[in-house]
Amino acid sequence: MSFWQNRSLPRAAAAASAVFMAGASVQALAHEVTYSVTQIYNQVVYDVSHPDWDTTFVGTFDFNEHTGEVTNLMGSLSQAMTGNTAFRMLDYQLSSVYDAALGGVLVSVFHQNTTDVFSGGGFATGGTATFGNQNAYVTIFVNTSDPTAALTEAQTARLAYGDCTTGSLMMGSVCMTGWVGTEPDLSGGTMQGTYPVMQSITVAAVPEPETWGMLLAGLGFVGLAVRRRARR
Repeated sequence: MSFWQNRSLPRAAAAASAVFMAGASVQALAHEVTYSVTQIYNQVVYDVSHPDWDTTFVGTFDFNEHTGEVTNLMGSLSQAMTGNTAFRMLDYQLSSVYDAALGGVLVSVFHQNTTDVFSGGGFATGGTATFGNQNAYVTIFVNTSDPTAALTEAQTARLAYGDCTTGSLMMGSVCMTGWVGTEPDLSGGTMQGTYPVMQSITVAAVPEPETWGMLLAGLGFVGLAVRRRARR
């Protein structure tokens, strides 16, 4: 056996061990699941002229099945007033509030690293005037018993968004906002409001268990080939 052939054996073993440990780690963290979330706020003002000009939020988050904690919520918010040609990235999850009556968590993510969105500070539903810092946010609801469960009317009523960035400001200070309102037509927010408001959550695509098996099998064949060469 040559020097280089001898060195190939531990290298193959180390590679196989690394993949095995990675697979074991995935199994150990199986209680943390990544979900995809989509929200659609129908812009009533565009129902006739541009029915496809809805405000949409598309993102992902991690959910701990043991603790019910939601982390790493992030995604992009479309700007209906631009014909959905512009988007704002929401990268800062800064609020997470458990509501026992609703049976889940209200989670909010922001464009800037601050919860100040509307004039006077904060992001309470109902705000319409900008704080002046080019901020935007979305609030989603996560059912802690089953994140993919369809939302009830009460849960849907807590969804909201506000976009106070360039492209969504009217008259210089009025933000594009949306939520389920208390008016007879249920539309809430600026620009004649938004209704209906919809949210769907699905499990994000992840590597199948078979993938790890294929990787390990492949490394096994590599190790076998190295051993055969070493015997020659």
